[in-house]
Amino acid sequence: MIGTSNGEWTVGEPKLNASSLDLRPLYYFVHVAGSGSFTRAAAALSVGQPIISRAIRGLEQDLQVVLLHRHGRGVSPTPAGEQLLAHGRTILRQLAETRDGVAALGDVAAGVVDIAMPPLFGDLVAIDFLKRMRADYPLISVHIREGYAADSLDWLSAGVSDIALVFNAPSITTLLVEHVLDDEIHIVGLPGSLESIRTGLPARMLAGMPLLLPPAPHRLRALVEDAARAAGIVLRVEAEISGVATLLELVKAGVGYTALPATLLRGQIKEGRLQSCPIVDPTVGPRLALVTSMQRPPTLAKKVALEALSDVLSLHGGPQRGKATRSGTKHGKPKHRSSATAARG
Repeated sequence: MIGTSNGEWTVGEPKLNASSLDLRPLYYFVHVAGSGSFTRAAAALSVGQPIISRAIRGLEQDLQVVLLHRHGRGVSPTPAGEQLLAHGRTILRQLAETRDGVAALGDVAAGVVDIAMPPLFGDLVAIDFLKRMRADYPLISVHIREGYAADSLDWLSAGVSDIALVFNAPSITTLLVEHVLDDEIHIVGLPGSLESIRTGLPARMLAGMPLLLPPAPHRLRALVEDAARAAGIVLRVEAEISGVATLLELVKAGVGYTALPATLLRGQIKEGRLQSCPIVDPTVGPRLALVTSMQRPPTLAKKVALEALSDVLSLHGGPQRGKATRSGTKHGKPKHRSSATAARG
């Protein structure tokens, strides 16, 4: 763009106003369009759905286009929305990279660190981790969000999260993966329902059990189905539920059994509200990893948060902090396994 200002020529500087500089509507739109749901986006962002709806309506009015199709299953981007989604992801990623690059030059651990964790995992590590961060790094503000691996990795890729704690991290060359824990998948039921098989449930015994599982292609579902195929049985899935909290409430109501990593169950088992035992023959063991993006320079705040989180996890059964590798590179065997007995009733 070429124009004049106070008698001087300006070249290539777009005209901006205050609304042009507010990236929140774009940020909200990218999450809504990417997830296909206002509800899921609001939960992920910890922002009220009416606020997100108003912001996107304002964005549509500003651009004078319709960005989203509303339908019974949620929302999907229009052709204009598809284009804005692609550009928006690039803009937000570049903004995150710029922020991280500038912050990486500082010598004080300060700022915001966003960490994505599996549902219920906060019960295991959040208290110890937040106490450590508050005591050692009072200038760092920590934001913890819960999500399954796919959501957590999306947040990491988009620059929303700085660190993701995920089970079975995929092989993506842009990810830096640090293995922290070998876990076990446990079958979960009401207290007393697994008394005769407390030391381990052979996978073949899953046949006929009323199961409540996440829908495919969830990684947990894939692990349980792999074990069933190896045992030569077909699973009886009574219902498919995405939310861990809902799964556990249904189990407590006696609707059926579910399967979850042992580390997520410790609080529930300790309180005597549920009982669990590991699936064996074959053993189902997901690997827990701390994942960061290689596309953004690590800030000092992110470095110390990563170290603190790794140290806290080591206290809960993980290995001592080792060298992180690119995704897909095998790590050595951990020095400890998560305590199976801690999750058995």
